[in-house]
Amino acid sequence: MLKKDSMDVSQKPVSWTIGELLQWTTAYFTRGGIDEARLSAELLLAHALGCTRMALYTRFEQTPPSEQVAAFREMVKKRKEHMPVAYLIGKAWFYSLEFAVSPDVLIPRPDTETIVEQVIRLARMTPAWEAPEILDLCTGSGCIAIALAKNLPTARLTASDISPAALRMAESNIATHEVAARIRLIAGDLFEPVAQMSPPVKFHAIVSNPPYIVSDKIAELMPEVSRHEPRLALNGGTDGLAFYRRIAEQAAEFLVPDGVLIVETAFDQTDDVQLILQAKGAFQDGRIIRDAAGHPRCVLVRKAGGG
Repeated sequence: MLKKDSMDVSQKPVSWTIGELLQWTTAYFTRGGIDEARLSAELLLAHALGCTRMALYTRFEQTPPSEQVAAFREMVKKRKEHMPVAYLIGKAWFYSLEFAVSPDVLIPRPDTETIVEQVIRLARMTPAWEAPEILDLCTGSGCIAIALAKNLPTARLTASDISPAALRMAESNIATHEVAARIRLIAGDLFEPVAQMSPPVKFHAIVSNPPYIVSDKIAELMPEVSRHEPRLALNGGTDGLAFYRRIAEQAAEFLVPDGVLIVETAFDQTDDVQLILQAKGAFQDGRIIRDAAGHPRCVLVRKAGGG
């Protein structure tokens, strides 16, 4: 029989209550150096049982069916190897919305909500933005574009990505959130597919969370990221700034007069990115935007000259 200080799946299990499963797994993750051990245990168990995290606490003394416990054990083993919880349960939350995710896309992060907040604020304050056209480069799961579509009911969005697998994930999320009528997906490298759109479109805002990790530093990231998240969405080149240079070259061409470009950066890149964007002379009013934690997170510039 399986003792309750072990979860060896090769042995016949005894009955575990929900409370015991959470207690054991939290301790197991803590010993293994897994971040947010209790939260990880709760999310995985709730997923295995098909209930909410809060429901676990009303069922502490219940004994789940053996097949659900077996499914939970398999996820626990993978989490111990630093597989992100979001990939194990197939979903993540962004701007109070739920998104399907897989290892084909980056897991949405609260830092990126800074972009959404800025665009919503601008749309509500700018008279010329009654029905804004917005471009989301490197859309991944589609979280930015979808959050904007849900919060700006008159906006029309274009979302692009070079990864076919990422676009399939974005398409699924767009369908789930019922915003397909206002989001067009295009496949290609940055502005290449935008330039081929017919009829041509000029945007009130271009937003992007591009790859920005220095190539040689990816292996030094926490294992949840370095081992499991898509390298294509992480690798920002030898100095992490390759995509910002490329965006700076073309973005103004696709903006309306006084249109804005907002890009997410690492907290220690904002000054460099601001210089890159302003050096071309196509942008003005450059400013750095801080995230909810107070860290430099985004750079916002406006198309110069109103034309």
